[in-house]
Amino acid sequence: MRLTLHKKKIAALVFVLGMALCVWLLFFHTGDDSDAVLKLPYPTSWQNTYGLPDGSPEVMRLASYRINLRQLVLNKEHFRGPSHLVVVVQVRGGPGSGSRLRLLAESLRAAGPGATSRLLLVLSIEKPCVEVYEAMTSIDFCRVIPIFYPYSLSFYPNEFPGADPADCFRDLPKESAKLKGCNNAEFPDSYGHYREAAFTVDKHHWLWKLHYTWEKLQEVSGYSGYALFLDEGTYLLPDWLHVLRLMQKQCQEEGCHLLSLGGTTNSELSPNPPDVEVSSWLAPKHRSAIAMSRELYYKLMGCLAEFCTYDDYNWDWSLQHVSASCLAHPLRVLSTLLPRVLTLPAKEEDGVCGHTGPCESSEGASELLRVRVRELSGRLFPKTLAVTSRQQDVRNPPQRKNGGWGDIRDHALCQSHARL
Repeated sequence: MRLTLHKKKIAALVFVLGMALCVWLLFFHTGDDSDAVLKLPYPTSWQNTYGLPDGSPEVMRLASYRINLRQLVLNKEHFRGPSHLVVVVQVRGGPGSGSRLRLLAESLRAAGPGATSRLLLVLSIEKPCVEVYEAMTSIDFCRVIPIFYPYSLSFYPNEFPGADPADCFRDLPKESAKLKGCNNAEFPDSYGHYREAAFTVDKHHWLWKLHYTWEKLQEVSGYSGYALFLDEGTYLLPDWLHVLRLMQKQCQEEGCHLLSLGGTTNSELSPNPPDVEVSSWLAPKHRSAIAMSRELYYKLMGCLAEFCTYDDYNWDWSLQHVSASCLAHPLRVLSTLLPRVLTLPAKEEDGVCGHTGPCESSEGASELLRVRVRELSGRLFPKTLAVTSRQQDVRNPPQRKNGGWGDIRDHALCQSHARL
């Protein structure tokens, strides 16, 4: 009897030790992970090895989870102390993404070393690529945390939330889809179209990074300031941080919920740099560069179902729906009349750089942006702000849904982000 009991104890001990070893190998082992991550040169000052997820989709998923759990902080040894501002950038990856990230970093740096030394830059990356990696490693003026959106199309190329071959084609009539028996035949959008993975990922990623920033990042735990959310294809004017600080003080007086450095203006008009306005949230006017508090984040999580089931693949229009239909009070936004953010086209041939004209190359884009900054340089850094317009709080629902978000699998995944 004693021998049998002893064997059981030994077996239990071996099992526990085996599980512990598996966990250690999965999340903390820093040996040769050539099957999971692509090792690249990195500054010798980094205390931990960092690599890009590489290999099969399944292996890349595992690597991305490992990286997200480790939360490696680059340049931490050079910039100590609590963060004064958190900036979160949604990086899509792919051709041109590295160039756009470099331009954004250049504009962030322009705030000056006294300001950026307490800045925490979070890069939320969809598609792992060397170009983005190289742009990220060139950032040396602040702390940087790279994280990966774990449900990107790179990690799920042939299954949901990517494009499953068994899913219904976008324009397939519902009755034909039911006869065919494709996966989502019962769930077209409001216009009879089926989901397109490339369009749904942006809304998913936006909500995931919002949750991950406020709930999971150790460097943000206890942080009580604003987090500024940007896209990689933005370029900030040199006084962006100065104006943001003035806006934070003004926001307390106005009782607003969000700060917006973006917005659209008539290119024939030239707003005064100190002028700001108070209005309800309006997509896409306010989406380019928004700052929010932890308090607002919690309020938005209370409306998660409204956000995640609204039939619009755009996060900004979905947020407008939430503002109009769910929150106790509609979102009140303090925004600059002279945008402090210029927007680059997603691709070189897709549009214009702000109001400066077509960009034939990334070098051309950067030069045109710098010309625009020089044109405005003498009018920036206002001493105070002037509220020129205060609109009444109104529930302003979107006039129509843009669709693309009728699949219940998207609804479920979206809501699951808050439980990860």
